[in-house]
Amino acid sequence: MDTIIFQNESLPVQVELENVALREMHSEILHLHDNVEIIVINSGTVICSAGEDNFELRAGDVCLINHKQMHRICANGEARCAYKVLNVGVSLLMQNPLIYQKYLKPMIEDNSFSHISFDGNSGAAAKIAELITDIDELLHTLPSGYELRLIALLHLLFHEIYLTYVNEPKKPPMENNAFIQQKMIEYIYNHFNEEIILDDIAHAGNVSRSQCAKIFKKYAHISPMNFLNKHRLEISLHLLRSTTNSVSEIAQSCGFFDQSYFNRLFLREYGCTPLSYRKSGWKSSSIS
Repeated sequence: MDTIIFQNESLPVQVELENVALREMHSEILHLHDNVEIIVINSGTVICSAGEDNFELRAGDVCLINHKQMHRICANGEARCAYKVLNVGVSLLMQNPLIYQKYLKPMIEDNSFSHISFDGNSGAAAKIAELITDIDELLHTLPSGYELRLIALLHLLFHEIYLTYVNEPKKPPMENNAFIQQKMIEYIYNHFNEEIILDDIAHAGNVSRSQCAKIFKKYAHISPMNFLNKHRLEISLHLLRSTTNSVSEIAQSCGFFDQSYFNRLFLREYGCTPLSYRKSGWKSSSIS
């Protein structure tokens, strides 16, 4: 499962600005994580896939992605898009048992609920965007007693989402193969730095090799081993940016035990070698 690194683990909330123009070399693969993600589109458009739906998000639109739901966001053709992402750890939402049990748990643990999108022209979208701006400012300025106001803002935000959720038509439960796909992706997330073969991935989903390949093709539009390698490459990007470890050390820590193979895959995926990417300075490259 993709892990969000929160600056304050006891208060798992963060806001980040993403820019598709900076990510055009970065092939965003289907992924999931154990937190709730709320996206506000500032400019441009993106294509979002969540659950079994594919839809466009335009400037002003807002979208919530539920936790442990497979999703991806990618550029819409040649369009450039900037968007703000609020990540909220489920552990924080559980800290008030009354609120969680009555309102949040039925929504967050609804396996048929992958996402909610809000049209930018709606009042709800405007309120949510404003609340996220206020949360972002709090996290940057950290005024006295900011934690109290932060929790209050989160409750206001989830109140808007809850009102929409309870009035949305209920979708059918997620099909069994989607659960199997989730289990296999979680296995990859937990074991990507080990030697993994197709049999291992299939075993995690309790399916045959051929069924494993069919499920990945349906949901991830990619083979299981290519998914594994793309995930490993994305981890390597982070390590190349954030550590001084050698390319060889990074390759091994990502599960590539043959550095020349790692170099070839990296070059094919991003158009440059790992060393060239690091030397060029990632902030000026097209990978965020």
